[in-house]
Amino acid sequence: MERVTPTGAAILRMLDVQYGPLPAMRVAASGYGAGGRDTPGQANLVRLLVGEESTAQETPTEPIAVIETVVDDSSPQLLAYVSELLLEAGAWDVYRATVQMKKGRAGVQLTVLCRPDLVPAMREMIFRETTTIGLHWRLENKSSLAREFTEAQTPWGPVSIKIARWPSGEVANAAPEYEDCRAIARKHSIPLKQVMQAAMRAYSAGHAKKETRA
Repeated sequence: MERVTPTGAAILRMLDVQYGPLPAMRVAASGYGAGGRDTPGQANLVRLLVGEESTAQETPTEPIAVIETVVDDSSPQLLAYVSELLLEAGAWDVYRATVQMKKGRAGVQLTVLCRPDLVPAMREMIFRETTTIGLHWRLENKSSLAREFTEAQTPWGPVSIKIARWPSGEVANAAPEYEDCRAIARKHSIPLKQVMQAAMRAYSAGHAKKETRA
C-alpha cells in the first residue's frame, strides 16, 4: 500500500530529511498526528518535536550488548564460576539477581554487559557452562565519563586512584582502587577502610595543592 503521499515524499526529499537517533535538544513543543487508515499491527501516527539544539557538552556514547537469562536449576558455585569465565572473556560486567519465576520457583537472573561483537562468544559460553536452554539479548547505548588514574601515597605504600571527569574537565568522582587497598590491608594487617580513607586523604591533599598552584 502507499505509505506516504507524493507531496509528503517531495517535501521530505527537498528538506533532505535523515533518519537517526534523537539529537540533544531543548524541546519547545511536541505533537501527534493520526491518519485515517487502520493498519493491523501498526500505529498510524506521526510525532513531531520542535526545539533548539543543545549546546551543552555531552558525555560520549557507545553501543553495549545486554545478555540475560534466568536459571533455576544451577548451584551458586556454578554461576559464580561462569561469571568469572565471562569476565575473563571480556565482559564489562556480570551480575546476578534473585527472581521469582512461574509456579513459585526461585531463580537467578544472569545479566552480562559486553561489546556487541562479543555476543556470539558470550552466548556460547552461557549455553555451554550453565543449564539454561534459552536467553535473550539486546543493544543499548552506554554513556560513560572519561577516566584516568593517579597515585596517592599512603603510610603503607602507593594506591591507585580512579578519577572520572565531566566533559568540561572537572572531576566528577574519585575513588581508591580496591585491589591496591586490599593488598596493603592484608600485608600490614590493618582494616581495609583505614587504607581507603588514608588514600583519599592523600589524594585530596595533593589535588588541593595542584589547584592552589593553578
